[in-house]
Amino acid sequence: MIKIFKSKTKILYFTQNSPIHEIGNYNLILSPMFYWVKKVSLPVKKVGAAKKLAESIYEGSLPKGDFAYEVSKAGDEFIIIAYDKESIAKEIGEKFVKNAKVEAVYFAQNEFSDLKQCCGIDKVSSLVNLDGLIMQVPRLCTESKEEVSEFLKGRKLSKKKITLGSLASSVITRKEIYALAAGIVLLFSSFVLDWFNYQSATNALQERRSEIISKYKLPQTSIQLKSIKKSLTKTFKTQKKIRDEVYVFNSITLKKGEFISSINANTKETVVVIKIESSDREMSIKSQISKLTKIKSSEFSNGHLTIRVAS
Repeated sequence: MIKIFKSKTKILYFTQNSPIHEIGNYNLILSPMFYWVKKVSLPVKKVGAAKKLAESIYEGSLPKGDFAYEVSKAGDEFIIIAYDKESIAKEIGEKFVKNAKVEAVYFAQNEFSDLKQCCGIDKVSSLVNLDGLIMQVPRLCTESKEEVSEFLKGRKLSKKKITLGSLASSVITRKEIYALAAGIVLLFSSFVLDWFNYQSATNALQERRSEIISKYKLPQTSIQLKSIKKSLTKTFKTQKKIRDEVYVFNSITLKKGEFISSINANTKETVVVIKIESSDREMSIKSQISKLTKIKSSEFSNGHLTIRVAS
């Protein structure tokens, strides 16, 4: 029999608990459990420049893996997504077999960017928008007024497809998935995503969110959700401010033989000690720093210039 009509591509919200599919064409929207996302302010204006700093933003907070980064603008800030292509491809390859075909893959962060209210995923989890970041949280803590399937019904997806593994395009065929999955099994057989079963730590932001929800056993009210958002935002802004101050000191121009001997930062101030040639260099260095941040105090002693700025 000749097929007259092409099979319709289904939009599927993909999580670790998604069932195995053997038939059909799919566009996958990856749950936040498959990637890490942060919203940051950086001393740059263009996405390309921000992407060069993406790896340093996540330094020390990601598990072992070969991570790629997607960066987009959010007003005066940047949203940075870190994801392990091979691990995601492996998971997809295990869930879509036989005549099931994945045509394109997207991040929930992009496709749910206009989410206004809590959106139910299943019996145990929901999606929420926390200061522009799309997060997956335990359903007990949220008031779901809409289901993911309803939100996605008839929805036009963005142009922000992602590539996985060594694929040259954003479209993943069944045969390609098999080949890619086989390679991943050989190279990363012992590796799985930390988000599986919520047993391993993820990035600091999501850890803090989960701790608050568990500690206070929040009821299903929008008031408590706003409280979580406010707490997370305050903590993140403090950490961001400290990072920005450290970036300022690392960007100053030093002469041969000069170097930064130490940088100490806390919630109140950032202190840097710089070995310089002579006191004549003090004004030049302070001039560079003052263009980027306000200096609280400074002192020169025994060839070392100590500068304090408020965090």
